Amino acid sequence: MGHQLSEGSLEVIMNGGVYDKPIMQVLGSKKIQGSGANERFRLLVSDGKHSHSFAMLATQLNDKLISGELSDYSVVQIDRFVTSLLKNTGKGEKRVMIILDITIVTPGNEVGKKIGNPQTWSEESAGAAPAQAAPAPAPRPAPSPAAKPMITPTPNLDSSLLSTQMTHPIASLSPYQNKWVIKARVMSKSDIRTWNNARGEGKLFSMDLCDDSGEIRATAFKNECDKFYDMIQVDKVYYISRCQLKTANKQFTSMKNDYEMTFTANTVVAECMEDSSSVPSIKYEFVPINDIAAKNVDTLLDVIGVCKSAADLQELTARSTGKLLKKRELILVDNSGGAVVLTLWGKEAENFDNNTNPVIAVKGARLSEFNGSKSLSCLASSMIRQNPDLPEAHKLRGWYDNGGADMEINNISARVGGYTGGSNEWITFSDAEARQLGSGDKGDYFSLLGVLTFTFADNAVYKACPQEQCNKKLVDQENGLYRCEKCNREYPNFKYRLLLAANVSDATGDQRITAFNEAAEAILGKNVAEIGRLFEYDKTGYTQMFEEVKFKTFVFKFRTKMETYNDEARLKTTVINVQPVDYKDANKKLIASIKTLSGVEV
Repeated sequence: MGHQLSEGSLEVIMNGGVYDKPIMQVLGSKKIQGSGANERFRLLVSDGKHSHSFAMLATQLNDKLISGELSDYSVVQIDRFVTSLLKNTGKGEKRVMIILDITIVTPGNEVGKKIGNPQTWSEESAGAAPAQAAPAPAPRPAPSPAAKPMITPTPNLDSSLLSTQMTHPIASLSPYQNKWVIKARVMSKSDIRTWNNARGEGKLFSMDLCDDSGEIRATAFKNECDKFYDMIQVDKVYYISRCQLKTANKQFTSMKNDYEMTFTANTVVAECMEDSSSVPSIKYEFVPINDIAAKNVDTLLDVIGVCKSAADLQELTARSTGKLLKKRELILVDNSGGAVVLTLWGKEAENFDNNTNPVIAVKGARLSEFNGSKSLSCLASSMIRQNPDLPEAHKLRGWYDNGGADMEINNISARVGGYTGGSNEWITFSDAEARQLGSGDKGDYFSLLGVLTFTFADNAVYKACPQEQCNKKLVDQENGLYRCEKCNREYPNFKYRLLLAANVSDATGDQRITAFNEAAEAILGKNVAEIGRLFEYDKTGYTQMFEEVKFKTFVFKFRTKMETYNDEARLKTTVINVQPVDYKDANKKLIASIKTLSGVEV
């Protein structure tokens, strides 16, 4: 069958003219740069009269080429494209067509040959023929009268003029062009971060932007940080122009773009006041939880799942900086039958509320592996949404509320002898001993159903430094002031902290354990401030509190590590998390154990 190409369309386009949805043939392709999800391809295209090898495929269309759907000799309709003038070393400028959206009219294997006898389009002929003298294209529908005219930015460009200009797709941006305006939604915005080193001090914040063609990271430093931080709000749409573009540092961004933007003194930003519903909010590529186990470590993934459970907030000190860190581990499940641990940090961890088992969507979580189990951790660049208005979220909500909560799951974060925050396996003290947990270079984690057989009330409460990032025990100066040796300061006030020692037993043995603040509060059933008041003013009530929790059963999550004291090696076991027993879950585990022991397949 014959294939009608849009003869002459390349001549119009490469002279800077407009041609609506030309029909062309792909004669070849070549990878030119990038790696993985960010590799870029150049196409050799023909309109039957001319051929041109500087047609760039936008990265979001790579799959069509890689999968073979877009093959040599395919006849295609180029639905959306832009052209850019790139610097051609020693030869002035070269016009490049960037293809943003494409429809395959006839696959290459059905065409099977080159159509016509196209001649190579040269930049010399393009320079000699002005755009207005280009041959007229084949009849096409007239452009909409509402289309915005192109206005070349001037040195006195004001933000109020941005919305009058033709906007450029994010996917078309490159460091070789500077006259552009994008219309983009702010997907996320970081807190202001500061630095102070030998080279000076400063501040910055970053934001992730998207439109229907792609996404990009933008960063504002110092003066621009002060100027734009309060103005720019998450989920709003802005016109942005005059930023510097440079190659993206993939170590610090998960954006699927080879470039990133930096705000300059000349950057102009204006909020989009008209209807912006056509600009997407966040572009996700969700991976089913069951498929995560097969992904490579350190990959950045998008995931969505229902939060089945959440551990208590944990505090730890970074070894490198001494900074206090806060984290919370969630177990996400989805209808693929998978479960995975997701770690939240900082404010996200502090403010998380799991009372309603929310649906959590995360863009750009890092996959890690320890002792054979894989889990996800949020980065500063990760985007987290609770109960997002997405079809996937509504589907998961319905699944979970109508039987999904009781579905048997495959927890990819479970490991033998280990706990990453979400292991379903309960082992015994004899199992822990047989597996030699705690004897390695790093601590081991495990979960256990145990009874609190004894608690040590003495020294369970202490007065700690009032600074949020410091929990050092204070020295009472006995003059109304308390001294923190770590901070080297004296304070008139303090905060209470808990350091609870106890014995936990199960049917196979017992272990001396230590529980810090949040875990100790969960065991004693009171918050630290209330416990501190009992310690100071109601000794009887304080003692009674410890008696009441004896012989209570909990699900403990421990970290155990062999440490040396006075040349004597002994096991130190710390409570990471403690929960009351969910007897429905406990009975299910007991039945499974009985079936395993009796040789019945579970």
